[in-house]
Amino acid sequence: MPELPEVESLRIYLLEQEIVGRTITEVDADWPGIENTADGMGGLSALPGRKITGASRVGKNLFLKLDRGVLWLHMGMTGRLAVMHPDDEPLRFTRTTFFLDDERRIELEDPRRWAGVRLEESPDSIIGNLGPDALDASFTPQELIKRVQHRRSPIKSVLLDQSVVAGIGNIYADEALHRVGIRPSLRADRLSTQQLTELHSAIRTSLLQALRYIVDHPDERGRPYVVDAYDDRMRLHRKKGSTCPDCGTKLETQKFGGRTAYFCPKCQA
Repeated sequence: MPELPEVESLRIYLLEQEIVGRTITEVDADWPGIENTADGMGGLSALPGRKITGASRVGKNLFLKLDRGVLWLHMGMTGRLAVMHPDDEPLRFTRTTFFLDDERRIELEDPRRWAGVRLEESPDSIIGNLGPDALDASFTPQELIKRVQHRRSPIKSVLLDQSVVAGIGNIYADEALHRVGIRPSLRADRLSTQQLTELHSAIRTSLLQALRYIVDHPDERGRPYVVDAYDDRMRLHRKKGSTCPDCGTKLETQKFGGRTAYFCPKCQA
């Protein structure tokens, strides 16, 4: 968390806040180890004076396009963004603040300090090894089949591999697999073409429904609430004792590379 829907909701939010055309005037950064960088600012000291020209996303990576270069933002596990007005109190766990020329500011809040911020010449250095974005037109059923049908790893692990498809994380991999009745431990190369085609549809459905939920349920300040996923953006409630939304069977869990999968032992063969 946050995964593709959460990051896309942040992109939409920033555009709705009309940050495009604004110039960054100052940066205040508080990150472990940045004082050891050449400028003591994690390389962000070159940002002031650059104008924001757009916002894009690939997978879980958010990019603020600038008149010179791009600002890469990754929310890690607990990151979120907020556009603040001059009289607004700073957020409790703000780690980086980008001040704008209209006296507003963009705050990156992250209790665990796992988010990432970097100034790059282009997105290529970040996205070069990523697979197609899970909501991009290039991610077709045929593309998914080509990328996973010969892999011997569990399908859950394959879906979490960002070089296969970008943007799917732990919770939406579980959501998609549950929709099509595929157990997360099943080897990817044992799935039929029909199953993979249905899985492709389930991936997009899960992501789009989550995105709509997040956009339609902002917090009290109108910001997308992206961190706590224990809500109706998901069909599977990831808590001890949760049951299958289809048959009522108690969900089981299994670890894949340190990530916990939730699944129904009855509906997912």
